[in-house]
Amino acid sequence: MIRVLIFFLFISSQLNAQQKELFEYSSNSEIEILYVGDYKKGELDIEMMKKQWWGLYESNKNCYIKKVEIKVEDLEPDVQYDWEYRISVAENKNCIVLISGLSLNDRNIHHFTDNDILREDKDFTFEFGPYHTFLSSSLHNSEKIGEIEIKNYSINLNYKTDKQHLEQELFIFPCYDHRLYINLLWAGDLDNDSKTDFLIQIPSPYNNEIGFATGLFLSSKANMNELVKLVATHSSTGC
Repeated sequence: MIRVLIFFLFISSQLNAQQKELFEYSSNSEIEILYVGDYKKGELDIEMMKKQWWGLYESNKNCYIKKVEIKVEDLEPDVQYDWEYRISVAENKNCIVLISGLSLNDRNIHHFTDNDILREDKDFTFEFGPYHTFLSSSLHNSEKIGEIEIKNYSINLNYKTDKQHLEQELFIFPCYDHRLYINLLWAGDLDNDSKTDFLIQIPSPYNNEIGFATGLFLSSKANMNELVKLVATHSSTGC
């Protein structure tokens, strides 16, 4: 057991050293995202609940945004987990994500997908607006730490027409002794600028492996040399 712990700490320290290379997290952004569900102690800043929140919903292949009131319940810790809060909204089961810090309004929204999977060497295509838009992956590099093989995949967003091909690397995603498998939680035109936005699984903070992390990428916030901009991240070990 001690050997396993020591090896895990060694792996974590190596991954921390390459964190900046794998992913650059957003900072100084007023946009935040949350999920309905249970949160452990210290995972949720309760002051966030004072903000105005919008819910992104999907039901029967229809997608819509609406202003929501968030219900916060105190939870009692149990033997296994140190729970603290439960977050819920109306139409709880249809809520994809909660968003604050964006100028939104109640409306139906064109979306391409909810909860699809990105796999190695297989493009994920969207037909929307003036571009042929697709996500692609390629092997960035591989290495071994002890007996563990780590393959780092470059995840890219592409805008393509007959005359040009624009490409942006969104992040590098590490895989540990298995093939690439990333959740594309949602894609559509959230900011209403006729370009694709993404809610997608990203490398988890601190060790890039443990927990579940997602990032919100918006086209309207992109810099001159970007197609989209990472504007909010969320990581939780709750459910």
